[in-house]
Amino acid sequence: MIDYEKYAEELLNCRVAGERNSRMLQSNIAEAARGELPVLLYLVEGKNGACAGDISEQLGVNTSRVASILNSLCKKGYVVRTPDPADKRKIQVFVTEKGRLFATERREETVRRLSELLKLLGEKDALEYVRILKRVAELSEQAAEQNIS
Repeated sequence: MIDYEKYAEELLNCRVAGERNSRMLQSNIAEAARGELPVLLYLVEGKNGACAGDISEQLGVNTSRVASILNSLCKKGYVVRTPDPADKRKIQVFVTEKGRLFATERREETVRRLSELLKLLGEKDALEYVRILKRVAELSEQAAEQNIS
């Protein structure tokens, strides 16, 4: 029988060692997963004109965090907020051209850095790494759905 705790310890130790050597890469990946960039990408990739509630729901981020992110993005000139013509109580968020350019550049940079990491792993390990991460994401989503239900 497999000792899952032993492997969990190994995984934790690998992560700690890896962080010392790849802080910049990890930072870019983390930024791509949460924070301002996913909000911008959500708007850029077809949801332009979304309200904060939609953003919160789609990205799995609480509404207060979304409000904070939107405030920051507005100050940077990456998004603008306008009243929803159908419901004046709601505010629609639109990405600006400046925000679109920033999001696109950051996404491309993150993809490039991840690509470099995957090349270092080699074809076999890169494919396995991506397969496992997809599986972890799938299981995490299933677990989240079960907790909500």
